[in-house]
This record gives sequence, C-alpha cells and structure tokens, in this order.
Amino acid sequence: MKLLHLYHDFMNLYGEYGNMRVLEKHLRDQGMNVTVIHKTVTDTDLDFSDVDLIYIGCGTERSQKAALMHLMPYQEEIKDACRRGVVGLFTGNACDMLGTSITDGNGELHPALGLLPFTTNESADIRYTGDAVTTAEPFGKELVGFVNKCSQNTGIAAPLFTLKMGMGNQKGDPGEGCRVENFFGTHLIGPVLVKNPAMLHAVIRLLMKRENPDASYQAIAYPYEEKAYEVTHRALINRLEETGNRK
Repeated sequence: MKLLHLYHDFMNLYGEYGNMRVLEKHLRDQGMNVTVIHKTVTDTDLDFSDVDLIYIGCGTERSQKAALMHLMPYQEEIKDACRRGVVGLFTGNACDMLGTSITDGNGELHPALGLLPFTTNESADIRYTGDAVTTAEPFGKELVGFVNKCSQNTGIAAPLFTLKMGMGNQKGDPGEGCRVENFFGTHLIGPVLVKNPAMLHAVIRLLMKRENPDASYQAIAYPYEEKAYEVTHRALINRLEETGNRK
C-alpha cells in the first residue's frame, strides 16, 4: 500500500504530519504493508498511477499557493486518481485546492484543481478561528477539531459535515468541508485523524478495501486515543451547552 504525502515540509502547520503518522501506525497494526512517499515542490516526477492515498496538510496562505502552483500541471492525473477510487485527504486550507479557484486577499485569482465546482475567497484582514464540533454524520460519531482560516467557500452543495460549533464553509453556513468520491476536504485541524478515531478508522477501512476487497478490519483497542477524544468532546459539548443556556 502506497501513501503519498505531498508538501510534508511546508504544508505542515499544527502538526499535520500527525495524520500520516497515526494512519501508517494503524494500517501496520492491521497487517498492511505500507510505504509512505514524500514529495515536495523540488520534485518533478509526481506519479499518481499506483498510490492508494494522497494527503496534503494545512499551510500558510503563501505556502498553499506554492503547493497549488506545483500541483496544477498534474490536475488531470489527480482527477483520474479520484475517479479510480484513490483515497484523498486535504486538511486545513489544502481543502480549498479541490475547488475551481482561490481568490487571495489581494484580489488575485489562482486556478485550482477543479474536482468540485466551488470557489474560495480569502480575506486580507479577517481570520476565523475557534474550536469545532460536527454532528455524527458521516462517520458515526461527532468529530472535534480546530479551525483557523481566512477563507470562505461558495458553492459546496453537499458539505462533508454539519457543524454544531465553529465556522463552516462560509459565514452563517453550518456546512463544513467537501467530498468527491473518496476525496475528503475539511478545514478541521488538530490533526483531524489524531483527534477523531472514528474518521481514522473509516479511512483505514476504505484503504483496506481498496487494497483487498476481501480484507477484514480487525477491531483493536487504542484506549489513549479514545480517551483523548472523549475528554475533548466532553469539554466542547459542555461549553456549547453553557453558551446555549446563557442565551
């Protein structure tokens, strides 16, 4: 199984490499042979033909544009990988790359990958930060995370999550993130797979089925991961309830 980690060296705010570390660990625990491939802007040989997962983490706005410029020549290869069922995870502002364009805080338009028909507009002087909690769909448990972005996404018809707390794709919209086939985009950071075992296990199942349709997922207890999730979730739900009671 091959996991492609793109721009690991600079799209790595908030410890986003942790998503790949925990994913690799759990896959190996399931008995999978895992190879992690690291590529960045100095590489001119990106190959999406035989990878099982594509991951890009969160970076600064400048880093995001550098990564996007490097990635755009491979636009059709990435679309083809998506159509073939490759799993994709784009966290933080890497999520914005899945749309058709990003307009930065200076008004400059940057063409994006175009896997979904949404646009992104960044603000030069407004940031949206804070904790986030989703409803239980689509991973069976409410997810937790943190949002730190200057962007709003317009035109996402079917968001990945519905938020109970936090900033969604655009102001006043509880929808957050996006999905196309097995490509997931979310602004939740933390890192999101480390904080949320339910999403982590769902991604693992997708990867295992891609490797072997008859693969059987083994339930393995990770008490520290579950406890960390429960403590964070409880604290955020308590805060949400307290805020609601004060209204």
